[in-house]
Amino acid sequence: MAVGSRDEAEEEAGLSHLVEHMFFQGTRQRDTRELSRVINAVGGTLDACTGRESTAFYAKVPARYFSLAMDVLADMLLNSRLTGTLLEKEKQIIVEEIRMYEDDPDELVHDLLFQAFWPRHALGRSILGSRKSLARIRRADLLSFVQRHYRANRMILSVAGNIAPAQVVRLARRYFNNFGQNQPGTNQLATAPRPLLKSQIKLRDLEQTHICLGVPGLPFSDQRRITALALSNILGAGTNSRLFYEVREKRALVYSIYSFVDFYYDTGMGGIYFACHPSKIKATLKIIATQLQHLCSHSITDQEWHDVREQMRGNYLISLESSSTHMWNMIQQEMYLQHQPEPASILSAIQKIKKTDIQKLARELFRQTPIASAVIGKIPRTALQQLQSLKIQ
Repeated sequence: MAVGSRDEAEEEAGLSHLVEHMFFQGTRQRDTRELSRVINAVGGTLDACTGRESTAFYAKVPARYFSLAMDVLADMLLNSRLTGTLLEKEKQIIVEEIRMYEDDPDELVHDLLFQAFWPRHALGRSILGSRKSLARIRRADLLSFVQRHYRANRMILSVAGNIAPAQVVRLARRYFNNFGQNQPGTNQLATAPRPLLKSQIKLRDLEQTHICLGVPGLPFSDQRRITALALSNILGAGTNSRLFYEVREKRALVYSIYSFVDFYYDTGMGGIYFACHPSKIKATLKIIATQLQHLCSHSITDQEWHDVREQMRGNYLISLESSSTHMWNMIQQEMYLQHQPEPASILSAIQKIKKTDIQKLARELFRQTPIASAVIGKIPRTALQQLQSLKIQ
């Protein structure tokens, strides 16, 4: 479903994730255990996940049980009971999930970075919501959210495997042809505001300090998305990257450091995560700033140019061998591009990446604004000042 936490009003924070949980709590035909049993009994899996702009319900089964998987998924989406008793139980489960998440600083610091970017927008709020927001959600709120957002025109059915397309179409029409047609709905997303790029800090008595840095990125539909992925790969996405070599392998300042890029409908984010002892923060930040500056002022090497293209081509070709990854790729392309690029066109786009394009994008992303930051742990005052004043000239 093209529905996620970005669709929530402030008082609804966590509602899309709560809906995901509730759809596993039984239907008029199957109780909670039966929903899992019928899929597990044929060697399959049934699961779901909620993001900022989507909620996915998915099953993986042997091809001959495709009809069963469709029946179970349709039963969940169309016939879930959504009772008040089950709602209160599931809210308590999510509170435990929030507690677990809060005890995981390398995950939580990413949420803090989103808060630093969009403190007054749904993109900046936790997908899980909060204890306070969950406590005020009632069954009427749940039903209203489902009626407004869970509709056929916001659903994408993605199937990867040994299945005839005609069979997929036939079952899709049988189950979902009238899905949500008689309900008042909305497809409007609030436009993402320009990121504020502030700092978010949670002081905790931890052995390591966890830090995320972030700059505004690109929307998924931007044609430079592949260039952004190449830039991230060179900077910090993997053991052959500059940051991994300079910070970890060469100087042993950290165990974990990496870069990442997130793409959304009308905005995006580029970021760096690392964790180290508080005494090593200043040295690590200095190296990161140097590497960002170097990417802006110097072309990448011929070896890096060759390696990153071959790496991306290889990763893409290997992904086509996984039905799950292929399924997710199709969902993203349909959501954000409204078409399915041929593999040959994607491989061609990777091959056409230019060194000058990478340097130009590095300048645009890293030099445009102050750098946002999020911190969990202990941080010396001088390191905090260095972090909050970090700019690339």
